Amino acid sequence: MIPNDPHLLELFWGLRQAGLLLRIEDYQLLSQAWEKGFRPENYQDLRKLCRRLWVKNRAEKQCFENYFDQYLKQQQLSQSENKISSAAKSPSTQRTTDAKTTESEPVTTEASPTQANLPRVENLDRKEEPQEVAQAVSLSLPSQRFTLTDEYFPVTRRQMQQGWRKLRQPVREGAEIELDISATVKRISQEGFFLEPVLIPSRINQTELLLLIDRSNSTIPFAPIAERLAETAQQEGRLGKTKIYYFRNSPTDSLYSDLNLLQKQPLTDIIPHLHSNHTVVVIFSDGGAARGGFNPKRVELLENFLDRIRPVVRQVAWLNPLPANRWRGNTASWVTELVSMYPFDLTGWRRTIDDLRGRQKLVKEYDDSANGLELVANPQFIQQVRGRLQQVLEKLKHIPIDEYSRYESAARYIIDFSKHGQAYLDFACHAAFPLALTPDLSYYLRENFKRDRQGTSLNIPWLAIPDLLLSNLCNPAGQPLYEMDSAVRHLLLKLLQTDERFGNPRLEELSECLLFYLQQRLEQTNLDIKDFGEKPEWIALAYTKPKELAYHLATMLEQMYLGDKADKVRTTSLTATFADPLVEEGFQPLLTFASAWGRLARGYDEGARELFDELSPNLSELDIEGVKLTIPGRSNLPQLSQFSFDVVTVNALGKIIKREKHQANYFTEYLPDNVTLEMVSIPGGTFLMGSPETEEGHQERESPQHEVTVQPFFMGKYPITQAQWRAIAGLPQVNRELDPDPSLFKGSDLPVECVSWYDAVEFCDRLSIHTKRNYRLPSGAEWEYSCRSGTTTPFHFGETITPELANYNGNSTYGSGSKGKYRERTTPVGSLKVANVFGLFDMHGNVWEWCADTFHNSYKDAL
Repeated sequence: MIPNDPHLLELFWGLRQAGLLLRIEDYQLLSQAWEKGFRPENYQDLRKLCRRLWVKNRAEKQCFENYFDQYLKQQQLSQSENKISSAAKSPSTQRTTDAKTTESEPVTTEASPTQANLPRVENLDRKEEPQEVAQAVSLSLPSQRFTLTDEYFPVTRRQMQQGWRKLRQPVREGAEIELDISATVKRISQEGFFLEPVLIPSRINQTELLLLIDRSNSTIPFAPIAERLAETAQQEGRLGKTKIYYFRNSPTDSLYSDLNLLQKQPLTDIIPHLHSNHTVVVIFSDGGAARGGFNPKRVELLENFLDRIRPVVRQVAWLNPLPANRWRGNTASWVTELVSMYPFDLTGWRRTIDDLRGRQKLVKEYDDSANGLELVANPQFIQQVRGRLQQVLEKLKHIPIDEYSRYESAARYIIDFSKHGQAYLDFACHAAFPLALTPDLSYYLRENFKRDRQGTSLNIPWLAIPDLLLSNLCNPAGQPLYEMDSAVRHLLLKLLQTDERFGNPRLEELSECLLFYLQQRLEQTNLDIKDFGEKPEWIALAYTKPKELAYHLATMLEQMYLGDKADKVRTTSLTATFADPLVEEGFQPLLTFASAWGRLARGYDEGARELFDELSPNLSELDIEGVKLTIPGRSNLPQLSQFSFDVVTVNALGKIIKREKHQANYFTEYLPDNVTLEMVSIPGGTFLMGSPETEEGHQERESPQHEVTVQPFFMGKYPITQAQWRAIAGLPQVNRELDPDPSLFKGSDLPVECVSWYDAVEFCDRLSIHTKRNYRLPSGAEWEYSCRSGTTTPFHFGETITPELANYNGNSTYGSGSKGKYRERTTPVGSLKVANVFGLFDMHGNVWEWCADTFHNSYKDAL
């Protein structure tokens, strides 16, 4: 991956702020390009690379170019100031550096910023250039507004390390290998001379730790604490031996050696490795306090476990992540009767360590006087929340009653959670921004949003995170992910937006903060960015500029049919994630259109038609903020015309034995520069795809033969010409640039060649946007079906091929055919005056043609 070079991060964030809609995946795309060797040597190369990766249309190109010009000026100014500062402060060092540069690489005169070498991470670390390090740190990056600390908890990493180390019991045993200085000095003073040193055994730490961690659903919000305890004990505790096992709810006659609770180990296999004088046991669990209630079975299992473990260990202590006042009236209070239990705060941690060292007597019930009372909101605050939610619900009265009832239920959940107080509700509103939550992301949000926009502290306790994740507002989505119901998310975000302490600026801050987290943190986990939504940066847009979001979604849907099934499903699902704010702003037709396309992509044709029918019957297309979306089944094709053409059949020697007149339907697309494109109607049907093994020239990739049914579609009458290519290449870029004149053989009516598959896809994308119709490359099955046009012979005109019928190397023969003219160049499309039954020309010879499918070695398992 590309290092997090501050210069490149500055460019990325600067382009985002300038208005370019960049996602974190776009920065990762640059990383992948960098990793594969596309490393620009100067700013001009960097401009070209970023433009190819990040710019998708003409408007974005203008935005990109304007900002990049500013960026170059800023870099040139920074480098000039850096050189002046370096020369003034350390002339000798500067001369040494210049001499090194002269020896190892060519000196480049800094005539313009595009000629300057790009800043590299290794340069930022060079000791002989301290000024450049200072320059990198001083960059005003958006990321500097956010903190990635992991010190979220009342007990710090250092305090944990110190606690574990206090458990050490160093004892001298084994071979005498360590010098006893005092004894050696004493011997010398007694004997008057030095013969040999006095040696003693080395100190060996005999304390062994058995750490048992609860992995039940109620303790997942505390998983970062458990991970920290395990990490500090193993790496920094300096204990004699540390063993970590996991359990669910209560330790029993078996424990697990892995986080996923798959590798079970019987207690009978663990006990023989414990020592009654050396082993201490720490149990980390909420003891049932997180969910409340009393579970006698849990207490019974724990009691049996303690009866078996206590005789073979020195001491047992229980560390509970919840404060003592949360233990009352639930299973945890009964657990305190069986084992010393301490809350996870600094005092509780120190008492836990003292207990394990034998300095604390068994405590039946922990003194919770210092833990404060439960946070409870006053009735006036609850009434205010209810009133604000009612205002939001009023704007949703137009939606169907079953959907409206979902929002009413969500409002009840929020009001219930608000009973914890203002701080809890404030955090819930912030936590509603990501599409998914993890404990680590939740703690990160609390750390970075401790104050409102006016600077007043929100006083959010760290326990607000587990309380939120375990509340009715969140649902587990597979460890360690949690999700809020979309109605809950929408209402919370509306509360945040309409709160004068936060408003739209806070939504934009949350967007930047989330992107920074995903960029920096995900590389350290096994999570994927898609777990947090396809485009997290659009969440703020949904509430601050919903019309702009609708435009972008409509643009994606307009181009959606160019992708494969997975792309279509992904695009329609993305639209659904913004359903709630879009419904409120009156974009229900857009959501209906996307849902229908989603069903169509999954093969639910009848269900898709039902949704399309819900759209106004008088429309053939939707107009979403200027983007035209064609409704399937409501054709926007122009009037079809007919044309006539010749179809020939040859015998085995290549002689024409039949010539017939046929007709086909077509329509004409009008392209820029007065260029036209004729599209021929291809009827649907079923054919035998592939070739028999007995056919001359048969290849394995053409087997096995199998029946394929093809739906009706349109195909170009001729291969794409160079005139048509130039006309489309002049249209705005979608995903990549196009060379308007790539062909080796020049001629407006000659077929275009020397274009890649990606170029062909880009051509279709631009053509689709220009015509407002769905253009794409044919599938392999569609191409072969169109070429065969109902025939089963090797060529659509018979058993062989001749240069009079197709343009190819006439020095070669097929079957019993004869040699002929080899033209050694392409020919004008349709110039040989022969088509197949469907009315398509040049289906054999002239140029190779691209299909949409990826290459396969055979048709085995083909559908």
